[in-house]
Amino acid sequence: MATVSDVNQYDYIELKIYDVHGYKRGRIITCSQLPSVLKNGIGMRHGMCYEGMHGIYNNHQFFVHDGKHVNMRMVPILSTLRPCQKSVFGNRKVGSVICELRFPEDMSVDTSTTRESAQSVLCLLQEELGLHIKSSFEIELGIRDSKTGKYLGDNSQWGSLVALEENQDLLMGLSDDLRDMGIKCDTLLCERAIGQFEYTLEITDGIEAADMLAEFRAASHLYLKREGYDAEFMACNDTIGNIYNGFHYNISMWDSNGVNVLINPDKPSELSEFGRHWLAGLIEHAPALTALCSPTVNCYRRVNSKWGPNFANWGIEQRACTFRVKIEPGRNVYIENRIPSSACNPHLVLAGTVAAGIDGVRRKLPLPEPFVETKRLPATLEEALNELEADTVLTEILGPKMVDWYIFSL
Repeated sequence: MATVSDVNQYDYIELKIYDVHGYKRGRIITCSQLPSVLKNGIGMRHGMCYEGMHGIYNNHQFFVHDGKHVNMRMVPILSTLRPCQKSVFGNRKVGSVICELRFPEDMSVDTSTTRESAQSVLCLLQEELGLHIKSSFEIELGIRDSKTGKYLGDNSQWGSLVALEENQDLLMGLSDDLRDMGIKCDTLLCERAIGQFEYTLEITDGIEAADMLAEFRAASHLYLKREGYDAEFMACNDTIGNIYNGFHYNISMWDSNGVNVLINPDKPSELSEFGRHWLAGLIEHAPALTALCSPTVNCYRRVNSKWGPNFANWGIEQRACTFRVKIEPGRNVYIENRIPSSACNPHLVLAGTVAAGIDGVRRKLPLPEPFVETKRLPATLEEALNELEADTVLTEILGPKMVDWYIFSL
């Protein structure tokens, strides 16, 4: 865990908090200011975390009292200290740290931010069930030339190693840049469309998978821009042949003895009883989860599409199902949530997925038969938000205030 002395290797510190869309906001301070900021925090307008797409101002009554904008204090979480991108800052020694938002009156933590919502759900999982998660994201993005708009590659290149080799300096350079920041990509794949690629992040504990994806998205924009390219995280782009970018989320639950509780020790090819209840919770809350995982109008060109999630269903090693159970050699079992689009907030994906699973275990929900195509996912953002608003169980676990502000901001 980082300490104040670890910070002394830097000249500047980037203080950041993730907003409702999963993008970082904050400010940069000189290292000499850190002791004061650790003690007293530094000011930030509360509503900045819940602005709409393209920075549309949020005038929710909680953020504006009697015409005055509510101000909060950003306080660094030192354990999240990482070096910033060398490709961006060059020889400058700049570190980056995630912050909590605290109320200035008593410096209590604001639990309504999306990252704090995820943390609270993980705490509930530990306190109620004695479990922690291991998880990872698959990241799909498009890459195109900033000047010409031409996508990287010449044709459909699904699985092409030649395309990776031809563009290795750019693609592996991004991976190298991320590794220097402590973000490890473990695989790289050419996806189906021209200019579409997939990076997967290494499996990590707790909230770190969401933190790493949020940083990946920000870092890839900066790195590729400096190389003359644009990173594209649009959920659906017709110009490259109805290709859909997703952030599939893979998760497993583990007890204090290091046992994966999804595994059925008697039938390794099947889920445990716990796993069946957990998966049933995901299916039960799938309509509301869609609002958390697909937060833009464009996302719903991906939902209910040929390659996207369609129904609240599941299957073992079935790519067409919304929830795919993966069983690997070595008796490892995990569940892939295929709803998240590339526009999602990864902290909300994590929070919603775990909250839905907890409810399934609490109520011992029965797992439907696999491949059943009866309950379609919402077809529009409005429909999905209505499902989220009506899902009082999920809302209570996530935090009613956070859900209210999330819906309002979209």
